[in-house]
Amino acid sequence: MKILQFTVDCPFPPVSGGEIRNAANARALATLGEVLTVSFTGAPAPATPPNIRHRIIEAARGRGPWHRRSPHPTVHVVPADELTEAASIWKAFAPDLVVIEDIALSQLLTLAHEHGGQTVIDLHNVDSRTVADRIGSLSLWQRWGRIRQHRRKMAQAREADILAASTADQVWVCSEADRATLLALGPAGSNKPPGNKMIDIKVIANPIPDETVLSLPISTRRYEELRLCFIGHLGYFPNIDAVKQIGREMAPRLAASGQPWSIIVAGRNPRDIVRHVCATHGLHLIENPPHVPDLLGRAGYAPMPLRFGGGTRIKVLEAMAAGLVVCATEKAVEGLGLEAGTHFLSGRHTGELAAKITALAAEPQRGAAMADAGRAFVRDRHSLAAIEQTIQQAVKGLPG
Repeated sequence: MKILQFTVDCPFPPVSGGEIRNAANARALATLGEVLTVSFTGAPAPATPPNIRHRIIEAARGRGPWHRRSPHPTVHVVPADELTEAASIWKAFAPDLVVIEDIALSQLLTLAHEHGGQTVIDLHNVDSRTVADRIGSLSLWQRWGRIRQHRRKMAQAREADILAASTADQVWVCSEADRATLLALGPAGSNKPPGNKMIDIKVIANPIPDETVLSLPISTRRYEELRLCFIGHLGYFPNIDAVKQIGREMAPRLAASGQPWSIIVAGRNPRDIVRHVCATHGLHLIENPPHVPDLLGRAGYAPMPLRFGGGTRIKVLEAMAAGLVVCATEKAVEGLGLEAGTHFLSGRHTGELAAKITALAAEPQRGAAMADAGRAFVRDRHSLAAIEQTIQQAVKGLPG
């Protein structure tokens, strides 16, 4: 089998959440045949795993992030020269299967009719919900000031989700929650494609970014101290919002406990507001960390007061695999099937999470037990071996 994978960014080596998922998918697909991964941004991969080749769309070099150039809120409206190059690669490679990353690249689905191959659209999030969340996070004045523009963006995002799901031969999502959200938009109802073909949606779990963290020690001493670590892409608005809450609401409460405390915030491309919050509230900011496992190994708790976003949080999987106690809102762990109080520490808001972290530090044995349970959960469901098996079954289920 020959498999063509289109991605926005080069996934090798994987750094951010999207790259991590794309890299894991490529590895799993490579167990089925030859994989050619083609990216629209970044440089050619310096090295790739076995049975995987990588190249970039040369016409896209130097053009900057697509979302700054596209008139659509969620779709990369591919310039003609980039689309022509992608079509040429598709035709020359003659793949049996084409896996396309997210709604951003969904325009590429139009090439299948001419060049053949079955198609999969891999949704890292349900983007129409993310757009609605972003608009919902604005102040009332900001929402009403551009209400027509916001309504248009939400409608465009919804239509793009429906069209992609109705066009592809198969849709991959991160969780059952995302599957339900996508179905609720209507692609399997009033927007059925020609011939009333049923939409084939498969849940492909997100991976543990670096499975070496599974060997980090879990001992009661690790959970006695208030050492916290938040890792994520610091240009992504749900993470920016979380850092604001950690700085403005969690840090003062930890300081008021009278115990020594520290909070590391680490990730790629931090916005100025992230730098300001960290400097103002005593958080230790590490930009573009070279080796994340080292940071995780020095902490006992992973605060995740997320209020927005979709998909499933790779940062949750990473922290649990590394033996941190994840301290999260319901939004942060949605779709993962975790049990509050067993696999993670649950709180409705940042202040409640801070209080529970402080209390748990007084019972480090309970913290160690929760960390053990969380690690076992993600090891069993989100390892590369588990993802390989799920993808193999999904591809086997494609018609023809």
